[in-house]
Amino acid sequence: MTESKIVVGIDDSPASIAAMKWAAAEAELRGLDLELVNVWQLDPSLAAAGVVLPWADFEEDALNQATDLVAEHVGLTDANGKERTITIVQGTPGPVMVDASKNATMLVVGTQVNTGLRRVIHGSVSHYCLTHAECVVVAVPVVAG
Repeated sequence: MTESKIVVGIDDSPASIAAMKWAAAEAELRGLDLELVNVWQLDPSLAAAGVVLPWADFEEDALNQATDLVAEHVGLTDANGKERTITIVQGTPGPVMVDASKNATMLVVGTQVNTGLRRVIHGSVSHYCLTHAECVVVAVPVVAG
């Protein structure tokens, strides 16, 4: 069952901010809910080193940063005063975004060029979403913001 919402992936990159702004405008235009999803990952070397990790602190920090980001760029509510949903998920960005969009009308992601080692390690979130999501996917370039 498709919900009347747009899901957008957010972080502090220019591409993500452009996607967030586009998704917020599109959600208001269509009268849809907006869910902003922030995916966070830990440096694998911390776990490999046997460091005890305070998961709750990481999630709280991620939520605070995401809330500040949304407030700064699109606001915590839409023009009608409806609260926007901010979701924090630990995991790999592509699969998390596809999972978050399973019942959505649309998934919005930013596009940025990763080269060299960064591309090998992180891959392309937008490409993953475009090839795996079951809903419409919009890939927003930085210039659209």
